Amino acid sequence: MLSSPFAPSRAALSGRCVLGAFVLVVLCGACQPPSSSVRSHLTGRVVVDSSAGALDADRDVRLLVVRPDGRRLDTLGHARPGPDGRFQMPISAPERGLYALSLWGRGGREQLASTEYVVAPGDTATLRVSLPLRGAGLRPVSPENRALQAYRNAMTMHQRLLTRRLRTAPPNATMQVQNIRLTSSVLWGLRDRYPGTYAAGFAAVESLSLLEGWNDSLVVARAQQIDAASPRYADAAHIARRAEARLDGHRAALALLDTLEARAATARQRAGVQAARIQAFLDSAQVEAALSASQRLRARFPHTPWAEWARRTEYEAARLRPGMTAPNLTIRTLRGDTLSLHGLRGRPVVLEYYRPGLDLYALQRPLRNALYDATRADSVAFVSVSTEPDTLVNRAFLHNRRLPGHRAIAADGPQDPLVRRYNATRLPRWVLIDDTGAIVDSYWAGDFPALRQGLTQLLHARPTAAAPLSLP
Repeated sequence: MLSSPFAPSRAALSGRCVLGAFVLVVLCGACQPPSSSVRSHLTGRVVVDSSAGALDADRDVRLLVVRPDGRRLDTLGHARPGPDGRFQMPISAPERGLYALSLWGRGGREQLASTEYVVAPGDTATLRVSLPLRGAGLRPVSPENRALQAYRNAMTMHQRLLTRRLRTAPPNATMQVQNIRLTSSVLWGLRDRYPGTYAAGFAAVESLSLLEGWNDSLVVARAQQIDAASPRYADAAHIARRAEARLDGHRAALALLDTLEARAATARQRAGVQAARIQAFLDSAQVEAALSASQRLRARFPHTPWAEWARRTEYEAARLRPGMTAPNLTIRTLRGDTLSLHGLRGRPVVLEYYRPGLDLYALQRPLRNALYDATRADSVAFVSVSTEPDTLVNRAFLHNRRLPGHRAIAADGPQDPLVRRYNATRLPRWVLIDDTGAIVDSYWAGDFPALRQGLTQLLHARPTAAAPLSLP
């Protein structure tokens, strides 16, 4: 393992409790290069405004692209600008996806800024930074990262339109549909604007999730246009299966899954489509058929994340179907409080499972926070459980990242009872529980609009409860 190229001294650490230094020493102290299959490049310049009386933190800077791996941190790329501020950074990553790009001052002891950064084969990005930052963030420019910014802009617009409408007028179904159509169209259009990019592929599936329940025929048609190489191909299959079931019934949904599985490009995607088949049987109360499909999935795709989920199909059928009493959890929060799901009865609960550094969660956390902000604390309880057992890694992730609500850590990771009791092996996962303690439904990453709609219906059905402020 390689030590950090710019680790601070022990004296510097004892002299200040800067979490940026903590991240580099605790994590980068065990840095190791990844097994690389994806290479890209970042080039640019860091300019220091000497007339602004720049601090020492602004002078001796470093740039780093990293990937968390437990308490270790894989260094994918690092650069130190030259005397003229220019730098070149080759980046090697294990796969295409989102990684952390950060800027560090004081010789690598203080984090000045960070952002999510797309690493994709052959992508070359440029970055210009002016110090002091004065509130400006890092804005790498490349086709991949332009697509990521376009996706974020579309979702920000969607959220603002919903919030503005609900704050200024009574709910209006026509306006809501118009907003959904507009955002979905923009997201789907990123496929043409930024063809083949990581964020455009993500946005295409997100557009399906927005349309679900509003225009199911369009969902089914577009799902069959999703690129077979998309990392979210399985999410598209799950969304389309539900849409087709609403349109033409259970058998038609299974036939659609056959078509989507035949188009899948990898074993992992085929396993994901098979998991959608298991869920279809569970939703139809066909437990024996679900168990049979589970056995086939585990036999064909034993080393996929879906296989671990499928191993507990019988448990899902017996404990986790909609309408069943939610299994109780007793949780020790990061603040040191103890709470139980039974103790939260009387209001709906959004139970959330996530892992720091996961791409899907990084992109959907703003939507989750917007949902929290739109409700009152006495009307909905949000309980977030990290499946990363390392306390230090969780502290580093939550530093400067907002995640309001009750937060806890599964001390034994995926094998912890907090996780296994809700079979949360594929992340992120949300479970919506009503005010009586019954499960409303479970949701994966592509299901966030369905979660929002389910929570809306719960709150609107409680005329005596504290109303949401501006539920989107």
